[in-house]
Amino acid sequence: MNLWLVPVDEASFQRTLAKPIDLSDWDDRPDTFPESTRVWGVRTDPEQGSWERNRRNLERIERDDPLLIYRNSESRYTATGRVGPMTHTDHVRDEYWDGGPALDIYAVEDYDDSIDIDPKTVNRLLGYEESFWPQGFWRVSDDRPTERVVRKFDI
Repeated sequence: MNLWLVPVDEASFQRTLAKPIDLSDWDDRPDTFPESTRVWGVRTDPEQGSWERNRRNLERIERDDPLLIYRNSESRYTATGRVGPMTHTDHVRDEYWDGGPALDIYAVEDYDDSIDIDPKTVNRLLGYEESFWPQGFWRVSDDRPTERVVRKFDI
């Protein structure tokens, strides 16, 4: 299991994460990807940057990994979820994110926005410096007490 700290910008959050989106018009949607779901992505488009860390992290992401969602606009963790089906596509990027670099997407399952957590609380639990906040797709390393966070916030 990997714990992911997922920073989200407000515009993209509102478009694909705040509520499920209808993907029934996506012509080549894999059968394993839901028609209606919340979606988030990993920036991997080689034409828009190297995204080396994101590519390495993408190799480690697994179905059902817990997510702790950090809204940049609020400077707080405001939701949890689990990694659902994943795929590589430009459909969501082009239709919802104005052509940004996120080509690898995943459905966000078990989404719960009933939390409101100060980053200092998460940082203390994980042994991070008090001023840390996630920048980019962030995998919490294996030597950190991820289970403590998963249990505390019921992810």
